[in-house]
Amino acid sequence: MMTIRKIENSVVLTLSKEFIESIGASESDIVFVDEEKLKAANAKKEVLDEDHEDLEMMIAKSVQKHDGLYQELTDI
Repeated sequence: MMTIRKIENSVVLTLSKEFIESIGASESDIVFVDEEKLKAANAKKEVLDEDHEDLEMMIAKSVQKHDGLYQELTDI
């Protein structure tokens, strides 16, 4: 599952940890996306209510701001 979020003036595509590991990528790698294949992929859009969208935005901002701390917590 991929999630698209707007964070300030950027749009962020979030990929699962399992997917990132499966393609051999890691944090801060530059990843090129075949946009035509992405367009052709079947995708179901999950409709979120306003409260859920607000929560997703707060989580994304928190992860962006405190990424190092979250990394330390997952390494425990």
